[in-house]
Amino acid sequence: MMAAGRAGRAGRVIDAGLHLLDRQIVDCDGRLAGNVDDLELSDDEPPVVTAILCGPAAYGPRLGGRLGDWIVAIHARLVRREPVRIPWSYVERVHSAVDLRATRRALGTNMLDDWVKDHFIERIPGACD
Repeated sequence: MMAAGRAGRAGRVIDAGLHLLDRQIVDCDGRLAGNVDDLELSDDEPPVVTAILCGPAAYGPRLGGRLGDWIVAIHARLVRREPVRIPWSYVERVHSAVDLRATRRALGTNMLDDWVKDHFIERIPGACD
């Protein structure tokens, strides 16, 4: 499998299961922005990674079964139905983590965390001082 280069050209050949899936995503500010839960691939031969998918809507189907369905359903009801899609052009570097060129707020990778904070945590006296 190939990872797209900066201008969409073919990049290096990687084993996506080993080098990408379940890796931490780190935004340009050094803050954790989630995990690589799934990948979007092109129809080319060999396939090229075009985007990283993350969040419960991407992880649930990988998990499978009733638990996976439940995770996707709850997330869809609270936040959104589709996974967060991070275009491969935002990837700065792949190492023990995946470093991005954007902030997690701009990408929307922490929408569920933000929803919980807005609807529950901020209502607890002294929780967000």
